Amino acid sequence: MDWSSIPRAPRIGAFKRLLLNFPGVPEEPLRRCPKQDSDFALMLAALMVGTAGYQTAIFSMVGSVVFTPGQLRVETVAVALGLAMFVMAIDGVLFMRSGWFIAGESQIRRGGLDISGGWAARVKAALSLAIRLALSMSLAAITGVAFSALIFRADIVAQEKQLYLDRNSHVIADATSLADAEIKRATDAMTAQDARVASLSSQLNAVRQNEIDPSASDPQIQQSQDELKQLLAEQAKADDEVQAAESFASHELGGIKTPGNSGIAGDGPRHKAAQEEVANAKRHAQEIASALDVARARLDALRKQLASAGEATQHRSDDQLPAFESALATETAKLSSLKDELTSLTHGREDAIRNAVENAPDYVDVDDGFLAQVTALEHLAQQDPKIAWLILLIELTSAGFELAAVLAKTLSYVPTTLAAVLASEAYMSDVRIVDSMMTELNGDPPKPAGSPHILPRDPPANDNATGASTIFAPAPFSGSGDHPPQPPKRRRGRPRKAPVFN
Repeated sequence: MDWSSIPRAPRIGAFKRLLLNFPGVPEEPLRRCPKQDSDFALMLAALMVGTAGYQTAIFSMVGSVVFTPGQLRVETVAVALGLAMFVMAIDGVLFMRSGWFIAGESQIRRGGLDISGGWAARVKAALSLAIRLALSMSLAAITGVAFSALIFRADIVAQEKQLYLDRNSHVIADATSLADAEIKRATDAMTAQDARVASLSSQLNAVRQNEIDPSASDPQIQQSQDELKQLLAEQAKADDEVQAAESFASHELGGIKTPGNSGIAGDGPRHKAAQEEVANAKRHAQEIASALDVARARLDALRKQLASAGEATQHRSDDQLPAFESALATETAKLSSLKDELTSLTHGREDAIRNAVENAPDYVDVDDGFLAQVTALEHLAQQDPKIAWLILLIELTSAGFELAAVLAKTLSYVPTTLAAVLASEAYMSDVRIVDSMMTELNGDPPKPAGSPHILPRDPPANDNATGASTIFAPAPFSGSGDHPPQPPKRRRGRPRKAPVFN
């Protein structure tokens, strides 16, 4: 085929050239093809880049869950990107580059020329394609399982936690009992210390009061003071009653209408009754005043009686005060320490239980590996058929994302001129090499420029062959004793398995 008459397309930019390296499309043949071939090649490159990005995201999340739980580290993303690029390189070699030549051979065969090497070569190519597809589908299935595990991560963690609790239930119960017993001990110690501090504080207040007024803490003095306070309150109440009775009597005498008065002026029965109420109130007030005087005298007598003993109590209080203050400070410090200990035990209860459980001899560690996650995912699928179908759909969708570029190249029927060009150039390159080898082996002169690379078949050596009478003259050696010349010898070398045109 002469491509010299076909106009060349403009050169491809650097970015597009980089993208076209992924599906294995060379620039020179692509420039001789229609624009739809370039669009299809760029679309394949975009699918490969998108697949690599999807794989990078999946591998990064899987690495953050399995190797660095709860952390998405830079090295994890770098490893995931490297794996995705490696898978893309495998797809580019196993599917894209070989796919162009397979598709080109199929297109040329539809045009009437079989350059595939026969049915055996086609069967071999089909088997190779099936093996390559099985490899990619296996990887896609594994990625789909990982993607499903990421989606159902919360449910898987819940199952792992429940399994962990079931396996370590007796260890957790023992550790919890120990932690709670330690907290109860600290609580009881703090309560007792709090009572001790309260007692010392009360005693210290009494000592300080004795230092100021020794008689203030005497029971008799306190009783007399309480009685005096009660009498003073009764006296105030009695005075109020006298005042109210006098006001009522004066209003009754003057005929002033108030609640309880008749409103009739004069010294009538109501006024006389009011006068009697006034007299009774005054008499009661005098009795309370007399009792108040007696209580005051008794209190003064007690104070004089205890005055001599008060000096000794003050001296004794002066001696006791430092000891009580020191004891109270010591006990208060102990109480503060016990409070801090109780707070630490309460806040660190979960950590203490966890440490005790993990240090137990029969402790079973949590199983959060990839196989455990797959097992938990299987249990979820067994619990409900809807969940199983959902997991299957997620895995199929993930496989479709990962196999997008591969399926677009191998299973989709998109005939392109580029595939035919690549296949034809590869075949013609082999033909030229074989021609060059035959020329060198036979010692023939090099072919002139423009001569056909595929030569016509040599005429048959036997002049009596079918159709020879119409082409060749009668045999010049017929009827004579000369032997006919021998047919030309076959040239050395293996004959080409190429179509020959008559």
